[in-house]
Amino acid sequence: MAFDPSPDDCAAILANRSLSTLRGGNGRAALSDATMCRMARPLWPKACYREGAALMLLKKYERACEAFVDGLKLDPTNGDLANALREAQEAAKNARRREK
Repeated sequence: MAFDPSPDDCAAILANRSLSTLRGGNGRAALSDATMCRMARPLWPKACYREGAALMLLKKYERACEAFVDGLKLDPTNGDLANALREAQEAAKNARRREK
């Protein structure tokens, strides 16, 4: 019998691998997995969170904000996404200050 995971199973595997590589400090691999996760399950707030977290590690703060906003559109009461969005907005603001 062959293993044939559902799209939801694939998304969960990708989300978990994204978290693992994120914790290992590999932002590019984490972002790749998070992006594929969002493609597999586009209406899953966790996929948006994983993508935003990877973008934060890569210091792409504006794009991280967009990912967190996308997640909040799907789950407006998600405190983790709201907190992550605030952190991303603050990081983006600080980065703009440093550029000046």
